[in-house]
Amino acid sequence: MAACLVVPAVVRAQDDALDSVPGSSRPTGVSLSPEAPPTPPAPGGRAPSFGAPADPDAWVFRLGGRFSAWGRAGIGLRPAHPPEGYHGTALHTPPHTVGHDPIYAGSAARLDFQYGNQMVMAFVSYEASLTRPEYEGYYRAKEGPRVRTAYVTLTPPAIGDVSLRFQVGAFPAHYGAPGEWGWGTFGPVLAVHGYGGIAAADYELSADTTLSFEYGVAAVPEMPEQFVRGTYTEWPENGLSSVVNHAHAGISLENKYFAKLHLAHADGRNMRRYLDDDEDTPEVEHGNDGRIHVAALELRWVEDPYGQFGVTPVFWNFDHATSVHDGIWWGIDWTAGGREMTRKHLGQESEGTGQIAAVSAEYDFSVSRMLAYPEPFDGNGRDLRVAVAFMPFWTLKTDDPYYDGANGYILGATVEHVLLSWLSTTYRLFGESRDSSVVDVTGTQQPGRWLAYNASLGLALHSDWQSRDRMELLYTHYFYSDLTDNNPEQPLDREVFTLGASLAF
Repeated sequence: MAACLVVPAVVRAQDDALDSVPGSSRPTGVSLSPEAPPTPPAPGGRAPSFGAPADPDAWVFRLGGRFSAWGRAGIGLRPAHPPEGYHGTALHTPPHTVGHDPIYAGSAARLDFQYGNQMVMAFVSYEASLTRPEYEGYYRAKEGPRVRTAYVTLTPPAIGDVSLRFQVGAFPAHYGAPGEWGWGTFGPVLAVHGYGGIAAADYELSADTTLSFEYGVAAVPEMPEQFVRGTYTEWPENGLSSVVNHAHAGISLENKYFAKLHLAHADGRNMRRYLDDDEDTPEVEHGNDGRIHVAALELRWVEDPYGQFGVTPVFWNFDHATSVHDGIWWGIDWTAGGREMTRKHLGQESEGTGQIAAVSAEYDFSVSRMLAYPEPFDGNGRDLRVAVAFMPFWTLKTDDPYYDGANGYILGATVEHVLLSWLSTTYRLFGESRDSSVVDVTGTQQPGRWLAYNASLGLALHSDWQSRDRMELLYTHYFYSDLTDNNPEQPLDREVFTLGASLAF
């Protein structure tokens, strides 16, 4: 009789493992590998045997995090009119470059503390960025060690075929990235952070169909206009506050086909009296309040052994968006609310009002997985891992004549050739091209094509085929248009060397 009680538990565990594989009836969990055992850690962090039953009510403490240290040096070009006595070759650290860098450089550390059981879980992240001296000190409080993410998640028992999740605290949430595991090559088309909460529900419509719904609200409070130390958030925006409401609905079929609709509305309140004051009027006036509307449709297809393909068309509508703080902080690259989208795609004369559309697409695949099919390939072996991404965008409406009808794109490709369990070669290509207008050294407005490309070749060391630790040496060559590299007295670097390492645990 004892054997009869044990066998069904093992069978159920094996069935759950199969349910997490693409093509099965259940969608994969957030950030969970399809090959991960479906059993939670035992109290004290001990790993149970695969398929062994564990106490669902046990309280568990986990400590994780990430350490990284990356340094970069650029070989400078000779200025057009060097000062007297100038000789040799200049080395810049950090290098003088623009555009999408292949690696986010810098030294940083993060510790993640997690405590809870299967119903309630608390999470806190403690972060420290060791930046350059000019970004440290009394006036850059946000650069110091800080707790930026802290939340509590409640997952009550399922009610029939409905599973619920509630999350409250300070945390980021991102949506619409076409990559395989969350962020992808260029990130999401919508990312929200601030103080607030999320309510989510999953409804198992049938054995192979699941409906998902989510609603969230996030607020970024205002720092006083006269507070000279900036803010404790990512970008100093004194005198602005924002509230973001966002809603999401999705469907997954056979854990292979996914469709999700993402909607967001951000209200920005401008409480500035002096920072936005119009000098042409004698009285001190408030700036305009602002709004951002976002609508995106995320589509994804996952098919073994061909990999995954994701595409997300997205539309932004801006109304005085420079008055919206960074509650929405990512769109086409990072946004700082509406500030960067206005600067790059709407123009300053638009005053943050206009419309932008884009399509973000990415394809990820493993060559060894394709060649091994129909035999399985678990990643522990020689491989060629490839990710290709492309994002065209268009300015549909703006009052800035230099950006009316503007368009552009960003593209990227990363290839890792895994040669040995401890050695890989890496290849990266990133590019950005867009209509733009810059002010040259003479103060004249110069419209044209802003273009920045870079190609990299690297050598990476790691402790295992799929380990999360990495040490890499990288050489990168940059290409610019004349509009991008438009100051001959301070030319941008073309050659950059990067050396660094990261470890996640």
